[in-house]
Amino acid sequence: MSKFKIHKDRTEKTTVGETADESTSLYTIFGKHDWIDEDGFPRMDREDFDPGHLHAKIVEDNNRTKFYIKRGRHGKPFDPMGIYTEGTEHKQKRHAGKPEWELKIVNEKAFNFYINFLRTKNGAWLRNAEREI
Repeated sequence: MSKFKIHKDRTEKTTVGETADESTSLYTIFGKHDWIDEDGFPRMDREDFDPGHLHAKIVEDNNRTKFYIKRGRHGKPFDPMGIYTEGTEHKQKRHAGKPEWELKIVNEKAFNFYINFLRTKNGAWLRNAEREI
């Protein structure tokens, strides 16, 4: 038997292979990182990264800095080691077809708490980031 495919001529879209420009800094959880910066934070390469493992980023443009962290539909920060969230990086919303977890703008203090959580895996940093949002 052959596999049934709805759109035989459509190529599958993959999220791996995205790139970021020079003004973007990408952060992930310790263990999924490509390299560690001078401050000890786990980072990802700008070329060919997996957006599912991207948990935070900084975008600098026009003398302005924007801080993003991965948040869910209820505004809670993503916990890659959480009981209910572990392994759901690539999960899609059932009703919309959009990712369950999206990068949303936060203030610098909440961002710093969150990247400290990504570095140390200490839940207190995550709770502090959630309080700042």
